[in-house]
Amino acid sequence: MQGQIDSSFQTEQRDLFASGVVAEIGVNAYAVWSAIKYHADFQTGEAWPGMRRLGELVGLSKSAVDRAVDTLEKAKMVRVVKGANRRRGQTYIARERMAVRIGSRVLCTIVIDYVPAKLRGQLRQLENALQSGEDIPEAWADVEIIPGDGFTWDERAKVLRGQVSAREMPRTTSTEQDDHFRQVGEALLKRALPKK
Repeated sequence: MQGQIDSSFQTEQRDLFASGVVAEIGVNAYAVWSAIKYHADFQTGEAWPGMRRLGELVGLSKSAVDRAVDTLEKAKMVRVVKGANRRRGQTYIARERMAVRIGSRVLCTIVIDYVPAKLRGQLRQLENALQSGEDIPEAWADVEIIPGDGFTWDERAKVLRGQVSAREMPRTTSTEQDDHFRQVGEALLKRALPKK
């Protein structure tokens, strides 16, 4: 007798829990989203399980799966390509959502298609673009932006518009940075104050 174990896995964005998206969409929709990701083609991200198959995988009725898919579409967690193939019916593409924050303030949410072959590279490009502030068009080519509260997305200029108050900016906890700024401040005060 020869035993087998399936050691494959799929990734879950921690932000889905931290941002409250899972609580917002509910456990049924989250389970259906996970099942759609399970069926995703590695190169294209396309998945075409039927409603019955999704229901079997997650223990839901066909109507509950249908409601979950509607919830996922509204939350931009899945794209449904209706009638892409008459034999298969609907094609699903799961999507990943990640919040872009300054401190605890969500500036926007980035939504990308779950295409396993491209996912790590695309996330790396997005992270580099966000950290460097550089305009890297290929990083943003297949991205949808959902503006946070108080922000708008200018589609024509490809710019997020809004304001963050100074109170919302994260404070540094690094003593090395604090020491540096203290030294700079002292040097400026020495030059600015009259000599005794």
